[in-house]
Amino acid sequence: MVNKRDQLKMLERIARIKADLELKKFAAFNQHMVQARQRAEALQMAMTQSYRSTAPLHLSEARMANAQAGRSARELRYAQREILRLQPKFEAARKDAVREFGRAEVLLTLADKHRPKGPGDVY
Repeated sequence: MVNKRDQLKMLERIARIKADLELKKFAAFNQHMVQARQRAEALQMAMTQSYRSTAPLHLSEARMANAQAGRSARELRYAQREILRLQPKFEAARKDAVREFGRAEVLLTLADKHRPKGPGDVY
């Protein structure tokens, strides 16, 4: 016969497995978001540097710099849209991971409260 504490411990193990899976999913998603943000920051920095340049340019160089700035602006806009598109899924994955981890912790606490009391326990 399984007592209440054993049931809670079994549920806690299942919840811990689910929490680990959710945390791994979130970690992978977080890494993807970090890379997307770094890419957007790098593009922004490249554009800022190109606009700060004060070197005189010949017409052909100015055209090339303008084309490069336009390309960078389009890439930056795409990167920012990608971050905005991923943000709701990122937040949902974060919430799922937190919820599953919290569930496992609550079950562990409940199981500990149902442990048999020994002669040295002050419960």
